[in-house]
Amino acid sequence: MSSRDGANSGRAASDKMKKLKELLHKSDNRICADCSAPDPKWASANIGVFICLKCSGVHRSLGTHVSKVLSVTLDQWTDDEINSMIEVGGNSYANAIYEAFLPEGYHKPHPDSSQEERADFIRSKYESQEFLKPSLRIVSSKSSLGTTDSRKHMDINASHSASFNSEAGMVEFIGILKVKVIRGTKLAVRDLISSDPYVILALGQQMMSVHNSIILCRKQRLL
Repeated sequence: MSSRDGANSGRAASDKMKKLKELLHKSDNRICADCSAPDPKWASANIGVFICLKCSGVHRSLGTHVSKVLSVTLDQWTDDEINSMIEVGGNSYANAIYEAFLPEGYHKPHPDSSQEERADFIRSKYESQEFLKPSLRIVSSKSSLGTTDSRKHMDINASHSASFNSEAGMVEFIGILKVKVIRGTKLAVRDLISSDPYVILALGQQMMSVHNSIILCRKQRLL
């Protein structure tokens, strides 16, 4: 690599990190996504949230298949990790998904909450996905299936394909995919009247219905 190429690469990396820090400095990202502690300096790159030091420790305990924790100031970020954060848009957008079904009267942790309270909430939010719309839940086999709805959703997905059913133990949660539907043709009229509009995404033998233009991503790996 020439010195000019190296300089261009360095500038590109610097520009990416600048965009990440600009995202961090938006008002809704100036507090931790999970406990509202001020001035978070950590992030979950695959979930797309900025978090405080205390919450980052809990996120790490979930494993990188659920949450990949990076320091905004200390770690090296890949282009894909930065792009993922930018595409999600920050804490308010992610929380609109992960806390959409937060029970009425439920109290989130605060900056001075105990580590046990903090861990219980974060595991429920991201690992068990208890506060997601049920149709969006894709729970990793490495996590505990904390709710009946989560187990039912896994069973429904498995019934679509015998092959998928045999590989259900290899499903991992990796983040959020935003889908913008530009145009639809031959849509069933009753779906537009009786339920949320949706589309079907297929990759090989994996299929997922997409409601409200947002789904959770999953990947399969060979064990």
